[in-house]
Amino acid sequence: MKAIESAQRGSINESFLEFFEMHGQSAKQSEGWLEFGAARVEVRNGIPRFTPDTGYTDNFALLRQKHARLQLDSVNGTTDRRDTLLRRTNWPAEYFFDKVVLECGCGAGPDTEILLSLGAKVLSVDLAGVDAARDNTAGSPAVQFVQASIDDLPLRRQSFDIVFCHRVLQHTPQPRRTLSHVLQFVKPNGTVFVHSYSSSLRQRLRWKYALLPLTNKLAPQTLYRIIRAYAKPAFYFTSVTGRSRLGRRLNWIFVPFLNYRHVQKFRGMPEETLLEYAVHDTFDALSPRFDRPSSVSAMRSIASSVLRRPFEVVDDGTVTLLRTVLC
Repeated sequence: MKAIESAQRGSINESFLEFFEMHGQSAKQSEGWLEFGAARVEVRNGIPRFTPDTGYTDNFALLRQKHARLQLDSVNGTTDRRDTLLRRTNWPAEYFFDKVVLECGCGAGPDTEILLSLGAKVLSVDLAGVDAARDNTAGSPAVQFVQASIDDLPLRRQSFDIVFCHRVLQHTPQPRRTLSHVLQFVKPNGTVFVHSYSSSLRQRLRWKYALLPLTNKLAPQTLYRIIRAYAKPAFYFTSVTGRSRLGRRLNWIFVPFLNYRHVQKFRGMPEETLLEYAVHDTFDALSPRFDRPSSVSAMRSIASSVLRRPFEVVDDGTVTLLRTVLC
């Protein structure tokens, strides 16, 4: 309760204060500010603001406004986020209990919610729009949100049990630089999980890479309206074509619309919610300013220079995953 009241007054959660560091200076807290020697950073709504409220991720901020709670397992009635997180990390659920996690890129907080439910303590960073994630976790005392760039984290190096970066790396200006930076913050005996889109031919053949040079130059609101305008006919068309393997392959290459009607884990979802998912994920695919997949060799090379524990880099043709191997 004390941590929640503190956040409402404009202060950060005291239990996370020790993790902040900038220009070699530890953080001190005064009402509404974090102080690093002579430098001060505003704390608003319990979130320190190291970056402006707008930037190259404005497209994702629009998604948080339009679909703030869509991807939360607790809201949509699925276990999609939990299952995906555990499958991709290849770690047992109990591993996360009582670990301090640095979440690099939280969006609206669907993974944050899962990490908290698994018993982790989470320091979650995003470039802008972090208030949506804070609202979606209902002021949990086990999380601290930070508005900052994951290319320049105002945190103490080698201080986190887990560095977790899911669905984010490919949307940074320089993924190799970003990966090298975020890995500096895991403890020597800690673990990492980093996700990127695959750089495989299969992924590159997807319709979004043909369209992105055009669509990511549109204002986010304009692109969103365009997708909304064709969403219903595209949904019904891909619902029919998606019944066959050939149809799904053709949709993958030629039809700029993501329909999950025939995905097993979404089978019980109402049509209206499926349509919202389709609009959300189609916009998510066509709007990023940066979409730069990482290769297995690049991720392995960077990780080898930083990590001490055994790790693996796996690629299934759609995603590339760097993760610590638990012995």
